[in-house]
Amino acid sequence: MAHLLQKVILITLPLAVCVGAAQKRPFSHKYHLTQVNSCQACHKDAETSTKAEDNLLPFNDACATCHDEVSIKEQPRKTTVHRFNHSIHVTTNPGPLIAAAIRNKTWLGMPADAARPVNTKNACVACHGDIEQSEAITDANAKANYPRMADCLVCHNKIDPPSSCEKCHDPAQMTFRPANHTPEFSDVHAEKGKVDKSTCHTCHGRKFTCKGCH
Repeated sequence: MAHLLQKVILITLPLAVCVGAAQKRPFSHKYHLTQVNSCQACHKDAETSTKAEDNLLPFNDACATCHDEVSIKEQPRKTTVHRFNHSIHVTTNPGPLIAAAIRNKTWLGMPADAARPVNTKNACVACHGDIEQSEAITDANAKANYPRMADCLVCHNKIDPPSSCEKCHDPAQMTFRPANHTPEFSDVHAEKGKVDKSTCHTCHGRKFTCKGCH
């Protein structure tokens, strides 16, 4: 009898391991957006949120209609933004404005980011432009789902370095100086062809000149 019981345990153990692994599948926004009629169906507080520190992760009851067990992080990832009003951006879709800026070449972002589907009726997707295709949420790809600085500057277009950054970002949580701005940068960037000027636009504007800093 003991020998038979041992066989049963050995047979059923791998099945239990497989079930446990299935419960830890990556979260797919791409799939879940086919199951709900809006982002607010899960992120219920986004329409009324007026503070950057608000926790807009879904509540467990948003998932309970389909899932028996739910495990949601208690707090969202930390960002350097300390001033943001979701309620305004959800009701005033910035997508068409961003698309127009890209089309008119006044958008300050990198060319590779200009291909995102920003001109959409979904205000959430207009800023979180890659979220519809996201198959997993990881530390490595999380930033790809955040708005680009160039998107914000379409409406918030007064660039006044270095004080502009502090209007939305907490200086205590970020370093405004880019990593390549080393003590040697002043010598290197002066040499023609050493620096891609397009990378400077989001901080200094498209029409900046050397005399603007020197």
